Amino acid sequence: MEIRVNLRQFTNYFELRQQIASFLAMTEIKMKKILQFICIGTAMLFVDASAFAQNQTETTSVPTETKTKIDFTLEGMIAVSFGDGIVGINVGGPSLKLKMKNFKIGVGAFPSLIIMDGKATPRLAVSPILEYKKWLLIAPYYGYDSKDNMLWTFGIGYKFK
Repeated sequence: MEIRVNLRQFTNYFELRQQIASFLAMTEIKMKKILQFICIGTAMLFVDASAFAQNQTETTSVPTETKTKIDFTLEGMIAVSFGDGIVGINVGGPSLKLKMKNFKIGVGAFPSLIIMDGKATPRLAVSPILEYKKWLLIAPYYGYDSKDNMLWTFGIGYKFK
């Protein structure tokens, strides 16, 4: 809509102001109607689409009965390692591994129970890991003993799941 106004036809500022106000009022009414049309059209589109989605028929039958199945599995790993007068029972902890097909190589931390000098002591071990499918080789390092000897063992483990 284009309106051309010849300013010479108005004798004073008041008439010009009234003409502009009436134009803006017409424009505002038309804009409100356009906005109402857009909102109503959009709402009708959504209502129609949702009604269409609800009225579709299923071509395949789905059983209405669902059974809750409880799955009990062990996850993690357990290993036994042996060293100079030391036996270590290690369980899986956090690890970082590089996977190459069926092989994994990496490093991990193992909460362990070491049996040394007839006493069982809990320790955290750090170990390189070589894993093939569900079997793994480890070489845990437990730190130092009271005589400042490094505590190393070598062992084999099994990975659950």
